[in-house]
Amino acid sequence: MERTEWLKQMRDKAEKLYDLYASRYWVDIGLYRPDEPTLEYLQKFLERIQLHSNLLSAGCGTGRWDGVLLEAGHSVVGIDQSAGMLARARERFPEARYEKIAMQDMDFREEFDGAICIEALEHVFPEDWPVIMNGFSRALKPGGLLYFNADLGGGREKDAYERAKAQGLPVVFGEVADQVEALFAQAVESGGKMKAVDEMVYHYCPSVEQVRDWIEQAEMVIDMEKTRKEGEIYLVGYFLTRKVQ
Repeated sequence: MERTEWLKQMRDKAEKLYDLYASRYWVDIGLYRPDEPTLEYLQKFLERIQLHSNLLSAGCGTGRWDGVLLEAGHSVVGIDQSAGMLARARERFPEARYEKIAMQDMDFREEFDGAICIEALEHVFPEDWPVIMNGFSRALKPGGLLYFNADLGGGREKDAYERAKAQGLPVVFGEVADQVEALFAQAVESGGKMKAVDEMVYHYCPSVEQVRDWIEQAEMVIDMEKTRKEGEIYLVGYFLTRKVQ
């Protein structure tokens, strides 16, 4: 299969899957406790943002983090490619503004004092990472802050890559997608009742060095950075960045 078409299929499946599971998010899927670095860096982001700022919540899903931003006194614009997830966000946070926009299609111009993107960039293709980083840079006012985290791999990507190549999939190293086709079909057949697992949707795990390069190319600088090992096969990166004046 040609890679461009395969990536389109992966993106379409992710959108359909999140639409399918949206009604369950606030019931069971989104009730897990976030890890400490996620909360730590979100707090550091809020400490550096001026009162009553205009903030972008990218890949917001059902708005899990938007309540924290709103409670801190900020206005929030949330974007996501899943209409189902956005419907849940509007129900829960009617005071925020939500738009169906994929991160790859952002076209804001110096509109925001800050932006967050939590647990969303792991579903972004390597081809789209620089597009999205540049989109964040354009969306921020000079000196604006961006906090995001990223799945940096940690071990599972090597086996996933080898399995996907054996299946004839047009993957590059770092992509974890070898089970998406089968699990997506099972999830649809179950009507969304099947337990949601990470392997249902495409993941990409860049190296920390590659993430730093993309940040620099987008004319942003890193104010704070941390990596955390989770179990034997997960490495998560946390980045607090700032648009160059």
